[in-house]
Amino acid sequence: MPSNLGQLQSLANLWRSRLSRRIVFWVFLSIVVIEAIILVPSVMRRERELLNYLRSLSTAQAEGILSSQGDLMAIDDQSVLASLETLLRNEVILGGTLYRADGTQIGSFGELPELAAAMPELLPQVLTERDRYNRRTQRYDAVWEMSPLEGRYELIIRHDATWVGREFYYFIGRIIGLVLIISVFVTGATMIVLDRLVIASVLALRRDLRRAGQTLRRNEDARSLPFESVSPGASRPDELGDVIMAFEEMVNQVGEAIAERDQAEADLRLSEEKFSKSFYASPNPMSLSVFDTGELLDVNDSFLTLYGAERAAVIGQTAASLKLWADIGDRAAMLHRLRQQGFIRNQEYRFCCAQGTSRTVLYSAEIVQLNGQECILSVSNDITERKAAEDALSESEQRFRTLVEQATDALFVVDTDGRFIDVNEEACHTLGYTRAELLQLSVPDVQKSVSMSALAQDWDLAAGQAVTREGIHQRKDGSQFPVEVRIGRIDIGGKPVLLALARDITARRAMEQVQARLAEIGELAAMIVHEVRNPLTTILLGLNSLTQMELPPRSQHRLAFALEESERLQRLLNEILMYAREQHLELEPLALGPFLQTLHAEFSHQPVAQNRQLHTIGLEQTVTVNGDRDRLTQVFINLLSNACEACPEGDRITCSLCVNDDTVNIHVHNGGDPIPPETLPKLMQPFFTTKSTGNGLGLAITRRIVEAHDGAIAFTSNAASGTTVTVTLPLKVTPSVTLNPG
Repeated sequence: MPSNLGQLQSLANLWRSRLSRRIVFWVFLSIVVIEAIILVPSVMRRERELLNYLRSLSTAQAEGILSSQGDLMAIDDQSVLASLETLLRNEVILGGTLYRADGTQIGSFGELPELAAAMPELLPQVLTERDRYNRRTQRYDAVWEMSPLEGRYELIIRHDATWVGREFYYFIGRIIGLVLIISVFVTGATMIVLDRLVIASVLALRRDLRRAGQTLRRNEDARSLPFESVSPGASRPDELGDVIMAFEEMVNQVGEAIAERDQAEADLRLSEEKFSKSFYASPNPMSLSVFDTGELLDVNDSFLTLYGAERAAVIGQTAASLKLWADIGDRAAMLHRLRQQGFIRNQEYRFCCAQGTSRTVLYSAEIVQLNGQECILSVSNDITERKAAEDALSESEQRFRTLVEQATDALFVVDTDGRFIDVNEEACHTLGYTRAELLQLSVPDVQKSVSMSALAQDWDLAAGQAVTREGIHQRKDGSQFPVEVRIGRIDIGGKPVLLALARDITARRAMEQVQARLAEIGELAAMIVHEVRNPLTTILLGLNSLTQMELPPRSQHRLAFALEESERLQRLLNEILMYAREQHLELEPLALGPFLQTLHAEFSHQPVAQNRQLHTIGLEQTVTVNGDRDRLTQVFINLLSNACEACPEGDRITCSLCVNDDTVNIHVHNGGDPIPPETLPKLMQPFFTTKSTGNGLGLAITRRIVEAHDGAIAFTSNAASGTTVTVTLPLKVTPSVTLNPG
């Protein structure tokens, strides 16, 4: 009994299987179709046999009736027709139609046949068809071959084929029953075999797949499950066994893949956690943006601090809309380079902040893939302050280097071994070496008056302390020249060095010699002037006494010429003495404006000022200088006299006063012919003059007086504006007085 229940349960499971039902359906249908193909011709033959049987019955009856007649050749058409009507006594025969051999219809009896010739010429076609069976009306029309009257008549008899139809359907029913019995038997056998060979294993495999799917859905390892299809499938030598073993292999592979995925996900989560913490906690500005559009997907707090905006105002915006790049061309070049090599390292760019200020950053970036989209992960290092410091340091170094290279003194940096570790261009120029050659030498190779032992004493100098010495330098060609060297000890890079500034004093030595010689000449000139003046004074006194005597005109003319030359010589001696003698000033506070106004009024009466227009500008200003009234009077009388002499009669001579912050300028301007450019530098040299009379000491003395007042004198002259002499004097410094309220 339990065995029967197990078989029933197996059949129920088999029927619940969709695959089993489909296989059973198609097996059953296939058997039915095959049986139908085989048995349909038999059915059609059975129907024809029944019709032929019916036809043979009616034919036999008709022949019997005609045989009972006498001489059939003498009987007429109507008699034949009347004899044939007796066939209606047979309930199977319903009627008929009689035709002559030529197709002419003789007559009909009973129910007219459907197989009939409407016209005589259609009879051969009807005879060719021979019979017609109508299954709907169960009527059978057949041509009777009348052997007794063959060649004279054609008879078409209509039969009642109800019996034939009934027998035909009974036969079909028996056939169908047989087909169903065979189909059911074959299908049942197929189901039993199919269950044992395929369906049971397929259902077990389906259950195993569902269990494996549920286990995998819970993210558990399915390799430890006891699959019911695996053990039987391992012994199957067919394709289903291969599928079951492939299922086991798939479960193992999926289990391994899940284990690997879990490990990868754990590693990825750890990596993402590390990246997220590094990203948001990084002190350097970091951003994640779309490569093509520049849309910012995420930024860290350092980026927001650098840009100067809240996160909501930045996320979703593009670099262009934020105007992040100071030069949009830099971003295009960055994208091109990033596309070519996939990364950028420490490239210097300028970024704009939300407030409009710019920052200099070192920019690094890489292309990363996020959800199939190319993105840029960038890290910036704000080096604005460092860059400013570097620029300032570079500028300072450049300025110092330029100052050193442009210095008129030779610079040497000497190490503790006495070797040169740095020199400037002036050192190379004065010594005739190249920089590379000079850096190969030491101090004794250049300084011939100092030994290494003497140089060692300079290392005892304190930092910031300096000494000045004179020595002898030797050039590359062997020639020597005197120098003045300023030596100090400094530290460079934590190492002590000596910094020496050497100045070529050859010209100074020569100037000192010249000045000493000029001093001697000056003393000699003063002595000569003094020795000449005394006899000249005696001569003048004698010549003046001669003017009181009555002399011939010729002698009076010679006497006047002698007096004029003697007086000119006396003036020359006085000017030479004044130029050679040191200027001693009697300084006093001098209101320069009133002083010049008074001087201008007195000078207008001089003969040289006659027929000239004397004009003043700004002399009403209150300006005070420390000056020697007599010496300054001598200066401006000389300048006004020269101006009057340089311009034609009727021209204007202008004296103007211009006050600056700490100086005052006095301008004396006149028209007339301009002074040639090559003459301007020589105007204040001693004994240089362009006049037919004069000794050339007036402007030289004037310059010495102005320079003795710590001032300066300058000439400008051109054809458009004339000639202007500018005397610049320092203003008198008025000490500030602090009032005590008490």
